[in-house]
Amino acid sequence: MSDPTASAAPVAGSTADTPSAAPALVYPEPLPADEVEAYHDLRRDAAWFEAQNHWSSIQGPKAMDALNGLVTNDVSQLAVGMGQHAVALTPKGKVVCDMYIARITDDRFMLTVLRHCAPAWLDLARKYINPRLAKVADESDQWGTWMLYGSHAALAVANLGGASHTAENLGDLMADALNAWPVWSHGMWNIGPVSVRLIRAPVVGSLPGFVIMADARDADVVRARLEASTRRRASRAVWNIARIEGGRPAFGVDMDENTIPQEANLDTLGAISFTKGCYTGQETVARVHFRGHVNRHLRGLQATVPIPQFARVFDANGKDVGDVRSTVISPRLGPVAMAMIRREVSPGSVVRVHEGIEATVVELPFPE
Repeated sequence: MSDPTASAAPVAGSTADTPSAAPALVYPEPLPADEVEAYHDLRRDAAWFEAQNHWSSIQGPKAMDALNGLVTNDVSQLAVGMGQHAVALTPKGKVVCDMYIARITDDRFMLTVLRHCAPAWLDLARKYINPRLAKVADESDQWGTWMLYGSHAALAVANLGGASHTAENLGDLMADALNAWPVWSHGMWNIGPVSVRLIRAPVVGSLPGFVIMADARDADVVRARLEASTRRRASRAVWNIARIEGGRPAFGVDMDENTIPQEANLDTLGAISFTKGCYTGQETVARVHFRGHVNRHLRGLQATVPIPQFARVFDANGKDVGDVRSTVISPRLGPVAMAMIRREVSPGSVVRVHEGIEATVVELPFPE
């Protein structure tokens, strides 16, 4: 729990804003022509992606209580068939990973994280969850995962076809039903002869879409349906642009083990409950929210020339105020990036990146 006697002073995000050894700068490159088309498909229709998800489960009579004590969101409020965005923290309130949590039954939860985050998450869960109360299982080999996103994502899912119908006779009706699903909800759905779990996850800003979670034994069937569909397969580079435009931070790039979740805007993204009970790392998060503030935030940068990753950011007076994290060249917005910027630099400010690149600070997500 947060300490009511804690100081109201601002809370810094890390022990040092400047890295001890500056990495070599990396400049983004524009998308090839076919990937530009996939990007536009994503905005005007739909496109699908191979996902790099790692799945695990927590199951047992005390699964809800155990998980609720480990993550920032309120798992106790989840009904079966619903999910949420949440964050796992160190005892000092620094990010271990963020995740999607789905309540499958009263005593079974499925969780997905980026694959490179999985070892740290599983270590944390196994350290703090008593196996007599709930079992933590690595299910990474049991599931295949795809993402289908875009303005017409629901129709694209419906057009994959179920076991006993065609897209022509029920596609629009099924798309209407999918569009009515609440955000973060999940449920079973047929794709061809197999049953999958669909998750309506808002992970690229305002673009709607679904995560498709299939039994690994059915993966070839689902992949074949996607490849035979009229929607284009998009690359991870396209996904990365959509993620950045939508203001979604990625662990290992935009946030790391030195990041407090509010610095990465995870509070405004709905991943933190400020009314639930105790959880690992809560004291720092609560102190920031109720009695102080962080000294830096993830912000957008927009420029007319490519913005190099790892570059330092300077304000109008030449003061070092941050560093560039994710950076891309958007077919719609041009060169854009996410940067960790000191809080006194407000959106609309013009900053200098590296050796003279002028960029405008933008509040995330980037405007439509």
